[in-house]
Amino acid sequence: ALRTGHIYMDKKALCVDALVAGSVQTFVDLFHLTHREASSLDGAADAEVPELEAVKARLEEAELARRRRDMAAALRAYQVLASFFGAEVGDHRTAVYFWEKCAEAAGEADDASALMAAIRAQGVGHEALGQYDSALSLYQKLQWLAAEASDAGQQAVAWSHLHVVNATLATIAATNGDLHGALALRQTCLRAAEAAGDAAVLASAHYELGKAHEALGEEAHLLAAVAQYEPCLAIATTRGDGVMQGKTCFALAQTHQRLGAVERSEGYLERFLEVAQSGELRAQAAARCSLGVLLNAQGDFARAIPHLEAFFHLARSLDDRALLDQARTFLGIAKGNAHLPAYATLAGSDLPGLLAWKNERPCPLGDCRDEY
Repeated sequence: ALRTGHIYMDKKALCVDALVAGSVQTFVDLFHLTHREASSLDGAADAEVPELEAVKARLEEAELARRRRDMAAALRAYQVLASFFGAEVGDHRTAVYFWEKCAEAAGEADDASALMAAIRAQGVGHEALGQYDSALSLYQKLQWLAAEASDAGQQAVAWSHLHVVNATLATIAATNGDLHGALALRQTCLRAAEAAGDAAVLASAHYELGKAHEALGEEAHLLAAVAQYEPCLAIATTRGDGVMQGKTCFALAQTHQRLGAVERSEGYLERFLEVAQSGELRAQAAARCSLGVLLNAQGDFARAIPHLEAFFHLARSLDDRALLDQARTFLGIAKGNAHLPAYATLAGSDLPGLLAWKNERPCPLGDCRDEY
């Protein structure tokens, strides 16, 4: 096989050989492959395209097959080229070009299965290039073709791809500040997930749609978020997906807290803590922290302090300085709040005694630092 680390005269000779042999389309394709800018290979230099002689042979094979109207043979040659450039070289632009050729040949060969495979591969290539609108159009076409062929498997594949692309577009919209656009795309994601029939994907779609509603912040949207989190939690519980259960319980707790439903928020935080006990330490820390802060805000310091102490010890075991500082602060606030009534009573009834104690007491900072 010829590698393009050789001198450019070798490339020129291959192109000329194809033209002399009468393989005009092969010459055109080879010329474009060997005379393009480095950027056309998605960041790879032209000198990294290997095995050009093998590529030329496949191009000639496809061109000859098309002249004979042997579209099945042409399809096979184009499939090899598309897979080579996509999977081995990573040149997705060229791979998409050859998948388009595959789709043409499959259509002329009346091979519905190969046509759908080529369209799907084109969509994957456009995704890799960041061309999400093009990918979306191709997956929509794939879904239509699969429905026409009554191919349930390919329909599920198409819906799954549609979910992924719409989710990517929703993330981009949210990042750019278009929260209503992101919400509309998340609603499309949910419909695609329902059609795909994958429970894990469906749970994720409910969750992300809930987050999109939550981001808008208005009461109606917060209620809509709860309406999405609840089926997500049900699916996650049925599947035994502890990670999704924890995430959803936490989201429900936060949303109910924003709605003023403190008891419901506390209930979901308790459930989050229960789920998190068998999970990673950071999730346990988040559960303990949230419960402690919520109970402290309610004035239930006796219940808040044990949660915040547990949060502190978890933060220390995680060796996370920022988290440890947060835990120390929250615990100090809760303990201060717990002692505040006694301090206020003492200050009001025996202020001279309090001042005398303050002046005579030893500094407690060393002990506190050792413990907290």
